[in-house]
Amino acid sequence: MSDDSSYQKLIDHIKNWVIPLPESELLLPIMKMRYTSEEAEFLSTFPLVPHSAKVLSRKLGIPIEELKEKLDGFARRGLMHRRQEKRKVYYNLAEAMTSVLRMPFWWERTEDWMYELAPLVNQYYINAMGAELTSAPKLQRAVPVNQSIKDERGILPHDDVLKLMDNVHRYAVTTCSCRHRHNIDPAFETSKFPTRTCLHFDDLADYIIEMEIGEEITKEETLKILKEAADAGCVHGLDNAVEGYTTICNCTPDACLFLEKVKGDVPRGQHPSNYIREIDEEKCIACGLCVKRCPTEALELIEEEKKVKFIPNNCIGCGVCVIKCPSEAIWLKRRDEIIEYPPNFLEIASRKAKTKNIDIAKIMKENML
Repeated sequence: MSDDSSYQKLIDHIKNWVIPLPESELLLPIMKMRYTSEEAEFLSTFPLVPHSAKVLSRKLGIPIEELKEKLDGFARRGLMHRRQEKRKVYYNLAEAMTSVLRMPFWWERTEDWMYELAPLVNQYYINAMGAELTSAPKLQRAVPVNQSIKDERGILPHDDVLKLMDNVHRYAVTTCSCRHRHNIDPAFETSKFPTRTCLHFDDLADYIIEMEIGEEITKEETLKILKEAADAGCVHGLDNAVEGYTTICNCTPDACLFLEKVKGDVPRGQHPSNYIREIDEEKCIACGLCVKRCPTEALELIEEEKKVKFIPNNCIGCGVCVIKCPSEAIWLKRRDEIIEYPPNFLEIASRKAKTKNIDIAKIMKENML
C-alpha cells in the first residue's frame, strides 16, 4: 500500500463528518506534515465519536495503558480529542477544523515545522476550506462587548459575555491560532492585534491544560483578556449555541477563521448577535474611529458630508465600534427580530449535516464500536 493511499483513506474518513476536508492540491502535503503514513493508516478507521479507553482497548486489541499512551500522544498534537469524566477517559478522532486549522498553532512556541505548515494551511483555508467552514449554519456568533449595549437591563442572558463567564467552572488560554499562523507566514503582514486571546472553558479547558497546549487562568484573568481584546478592536466570537459553549475567540478581520475574507463571493462566517448599531447624529463628530475599528466594513466615512454611512446588512452587532467612540454617539440596540440560536453543538452539527445531505445518525452509528 502506497503512502498516499493511507492519507487518502484518512481524508475520506474525516470527510464523512460535518466539517469536511475539501479537495485541493494543498491537502495531501498538509496531511503529510501532520501524520506519518502509519498514523494515517491507524486513524483512518478510528471513531469520530467518543469512546472510552476501555472499549477502544478491547476493540483494537491493544493493552489499555499502551493505547492511552499512544492516543495521548495524538491528543498533544491536536489529532485526537481527549476528555476525562471521573475515572474514565474518552477519545475520538479530531475533526478537520481542529486538526488542520487550529491545534497546530495554539501553542505559544514556534517550531521549524510550523513555518512550513502555516503557508499551506493559510492558502488551503482561503482557497478551499473557508467557503465550506463559513457556510450556514454558522459555527460561531458575535457576542457584544461589555458596555456596548445602551440599556443593559434588557440584554439577553446568552448575549451577556460577563454572565456567560459566571457559568464556567474552569478557564484556559491559548495563543490565537489564526493570528499565529498568519504571523509566521511571510505572505501576510504581522497582525497588530494581541495573540494570547483564545479562551477555552470546562471540558476543552481540561484537555488544553492537561495536554500542555495552553495554560489555566482564573475568571478574573479571563475577564481582563476579554477587556484588553475588545479595547484593541477584537470581536468576541462564541460557539453558536446557547449551551455547551467551549471557546471564545477574540477575532480580527486580518486573520480569523470566521472574519477573514476567502476566495469567491463568500459571506463572513460569524453569525450576528441580537444587537445592531444605533447612532445619535447630533453627537457624532465624524472622526472616523468607528470606521477604522469596524471588522466587517459596515461603516464608511463620507468626509465631504462629515458623516458616517452605515451598512446594516454588514453589521454583526459586536460593539467594537461603540466602546471607543469619543463623543459617545453610538451604541447597540436590540434587533427587531430576535435570533434563535441552536441549543447546543449537536443541533448545529445536525443542521449542517442536512445542508450537505449527510445522515449524521447513520455516521454516528457507523462510528460506534
